[in-house]
Amino acid sequence: MTAPMPIKAVLFDLDGTLVDSARDLAETLNRLLAEEGVAALSLEAVKDMIGDGVGKLVERGLSAVGADPSRAPALTPRFLQLYEEHAARHTRPYPGVAEALEQLRHRGLRLGVVTNKPTGPTLEILKAFALARFFDAVVCGDTLPKRKPDPAPLLVAAARLEIAPAETIMVGDNYHDVAAARAAAMRVMIVTWGYLRGCSEKLGVDCILQSFADLPQAIAALGRRAPRDSVLRT
Repeated sequence: MTAPMPIKAVLFDLDGTLVDSARDLAETLNRLLAEEGVAALSLEAVKDMIGDGVGKLVERGLSAVGADPSRAPALTPRFLQLYEEHAARHTRPYPGVAEALEQLRHRGLRLGVVTNKPTGPTLEILKAFALARFFDAVVCGDTLPKRKPDPAPLLVAAARLEIAPAETIMVGDNYHDVAAARAAAMRVMIVTWGYLRGCSEKLGVDCILQSFADLPQAIAALGRRAPRDSVLRT
């Protein structure tokens, strides 16, 4: 039987995990669609499109309104221009985020962010809500040629934190966080409040988190268990 491995570092997804950014992303996408002369999308529709980077969001938005999705690469710079004007206007951290991060840092864990969002708006959001101080590594969608679900961003973040992948856990809200963590030989926790498309119980994660208030305890419990034991629900 595999021996328990302590957790020394925690990597977090941003959108849908640390912050609820859906309204700002939806408003930006609809401004872009309006410039293209096509219909707007509902907030709920846009939530189902979030998670694989800005380019994919634009592509999905165009497809949803019957526009040409092949125009996404040409329109993505305009989306970013519009988005960076108000990336933190309606975006807010989920309840208990700062308190949980403070506890983890107090326990000596190294923390990082691994997101498919570009660097500019990522840093703006972390700064706007005084979250940047918690993280010693921030790897964004434009940091490397590859993004989640590729494991490369997670491995780079762990290297920057100087913690082995086996001693690192990824906390996210979607399938690409799980796929990237598994490919990086990291443990993985999924939150229930994000933008998951599908059923969290089917993802094969180490923990399903119901509240940020439970995060420190859940990580401590995982550190006492062998990797890939039965799923823990908090």
